[in-house]
Amino acid sequence: MSDYLSIRRGAIATVLAVSMASPAFAGGKTLACYQQVHQPAVYKTVHQQVVVRPGGVVHETIPARYGTITEQVLIEPERVIARTIPAVTRTVHQKVLVRAKSVGWEWRHVHGVKTLCKVVHPAKYATQAQTVVVQSARTVHERIPARYGHRTRTVVVEPARTIARQVPPVIKTVARTVEVRPASAGWVQVSGKKRCN
Repeated sequence: MSDYLSIRRGAIATVLAVSMASPAFAGGKTLACYQQVHQPAVYKTVHQQVVVRPGGVVHETIPARYGTITEQVLIEPERVIARTIPAVTRTVHQKVLVRAKSVGWEWRHVHGVKTLCKVVHPAKYATQAQTVVVQSARTVHERIPARYGHRTRTVVVEPARTIARQVPPVIKTVARTVEVRPASAGWVQVSGKKRCN
């Protein structure tokens, strides 16, 4: 049906073009009248979703976490040392016999006359200082306990790792105007012979 209308419109347009171009046909009897009509294009707004950014997998590196710990460390081990204790002495004073009691003979002058006399020589004593050992020297073994200290050091609490994260696509709705029907022009017959006069 549309093909028929198109052919008919084409024929009418040809006839009208020839009639208007040829002065010989002017002033003849009117059989039918046609008017040219224009139909504007028809548009509508459609909404469409478009991908602004595609989705995918993102690999993210998480750095390692560190911490500090305090631990006891040996500074100096236990040991045994030998220590010499000197002797303890003191000075004592004692009376000693220097010369024993004795009887002897000696010359004396008695009334101006030299006389041999028997005499007694008493014992002779003297005070003598002497150092005595109160406690002998000795060697003792002394145990020195170990010495400890504290040391702080950095340790890895959680090592670095890489994780894969799914990133969804970013979709946006955009509006655009589309042509529903294009603009057209054609000829329509005017009804009634009076309209042609």
